Amino acid sequence: MLRYSSLLKDTKAYKSLQNDISSGRLNHCYMIMGEDELAVDMLIDLFSETILCKDGGCGKCVVCQKVEDKNHEDIFEPKNLKADGIREFVEKVYVKSVGDVKIMIIRALDKVDAKVQNFLLKSLEEPIEGVIFLLGVIRQSAVLDTIKSRSKKLSLSPFTKRQLTQFFDDNYIGKPKSLVEEAVDCCLGSLSRCENLLNDEEYFGDMSEVIFVLKELTSTKVNLKMQKRLDIKDGKLARYLDIMQVIFGVLLKRKSGVNIEGFERVNVLLDSFNIATLVNFNELIIEAKQKIESYCNNENILDNLFIKMMEVKYLCR
Repeated sequence: MLRYSSLLKDTKAYKSLQNDISSGRLNHCYMIMGEDELAVDMLIDLFSETILCKDGGCGKCVVCQKVEDKNHEDIFEPKNLKADGIREFVEKVYVKSVGDVKIMIIRALDKVDAKVQNFLLKSLEEPIEGVIFLLGVIRQSAVLDTIKSRSKKLSLSPFTKRQLTQFFDDNYIGKPKSLVEEAVDCCLGSLSRCENLLNDEEYFGDMSEVIFVLKELTSTKVNLKMQKRLDIKDGKLARYLDIMQVIFGVLLKRKSGVNIEGFERVNVLLDSFNIATLVNFNELIIEAKQKIESYCNNENILDNLFIKMMEVKYLCR
């Protein structure tokens, strides 16, 4: 059975598919959209099981097992997301299927170049009976409007803390309960982030360090002292920047009145920065990440970042 299947079956997106099947109105193309890459990916597999399995996705039969093993004879995915891979993928639309239904999957349509996406249009404009497209999308802006208009769009919302807590209570995964609770609290409803946190126990210690440093960001003298607390060897600067970006994003939403479940540990910073400061901080983090990609010296990047953060905090006070 697919991981997280019980969670995914409780989503509006999955229930919409079930309604289409029960009413005999299965669409020729479903676009599954959401920021949670793992959830989108697994929902595509769950959709495939539900469509192909005679028992509506039982998770136990030969068909479901083939879907989970990625070797079902009527499921096709491109070998790559470049022009040659998508062109070959589209050609398989017109090959006779083994069973009654053929499923064409692109798990990351937003990573396909816009010109290459055009190869799909004829297949979507002139649907072939028994052929169903399942398209995964993280960034909606990267997908052609012509493809969106020919798809049934299903959005996947973040899971609630209650849903995730109940799931892990019912499905023990061999991790300490305290670690699971921290992962659920800090994942912001994302299965992708939750899995990463469960497999990275050092993350929470690094997050505590970052929160402490940001809390103490009060003067140039303290600034230099705080920099030394962060061990930026072995690529850890990028990790700290990712943590800062998540923290600033949560704080910005909370300061703007948006209710966000979890991540309570960052509330100690709510009174430290105003909205203008947080917006500018996020831009500074993006700039610092670009410098890492340009192979700039990590110590210089961090020093420059903290100096600019102090300037922004002063100007936006």
